Amino acid sequence: MTGMSIGHLITPWPPRHIREVYRQIPKDAKVLDIGCIGFKQIEIAHSLGLDRLQHFGVDYCDPEGPLPERFTFKRADLNSDKLPFEDDTFDLVIASHIIEHIAKPVEFFGDCVRVCKPGGRLYFEAPSERSLWLPGMPFNHHLFHSLSFFDDPTHCSRPWTPQAFYRLAKYYSCEPIKADYLFSWVHRMLAPVTIPIALITRHRLLMWCVWQTVGWASFLSAQKPAQVRGQPSFRYYLPETQ
Repeated sequence: MTGMSIGHLITPWPPRHIREVYRQIPKDAKVLDIGCIGFKQIEIAHSLGLDRLQHFGVDYCDPEGPLPERFTFKRADLNSDKLPFEDDTFDLVIASHIIEHIAKPVEFFGDCVRVCKPGGRLYFEAPSERSLWLPGMPFNHHLFHSLSFFDDPTHCSRPWTPQAFYRLAKYYSCEPIKADYLFSWVHRMLAPVTIPIALITRHRLLMWCVWQTVGWASFLSAQKPAQVRGQPSFRYYLPETQ
């Protein structure tokens, strides 16, 4: 049994926050997966019985092998290119562990809002500031697992707290639905056993257990206002105090 499958036994998959996002969109929605290589979002949609969704993806390199059926792929380097889609196209825009690879993350977020339909949903996920607490991955380097934010040399931006995601959504006139850390209480309770065992046995489960224990990543679920079309202007402000 693989490490990831063991992780799924104690953490439901797809995770609850992803299931909630998919429940908020039409059954035949258009979904954009930014950083789509691996086609994880199609796998998640199929596991939820959402077989009528229209899937689109963008990445900086072409995928190896054939594309999934009814999948539209476009290549773009998002450090220099805009998303290669028209304004107000998608019911759901997903950027999971992408924004930390973008040199201008604030502008990138605005471009994601641009291609989202009025009233549509946006989902972002990225390493949190807690990813700075940990040392580098001590073994299995060939698996490209990360314990430290600095394990990935292509991270060119910053870690993201739930507060940072929340503010960014508000600065682009979007309504945050939920911003939080990704963690599992089950993993936290089992961590005194699972993490030492994974360290001693050099098991690939180590990364998954640590991430789910400390809240290694954070996420944002947000909605583009129904009355807003295209890309809203970035507006920095301080909330009124009472």
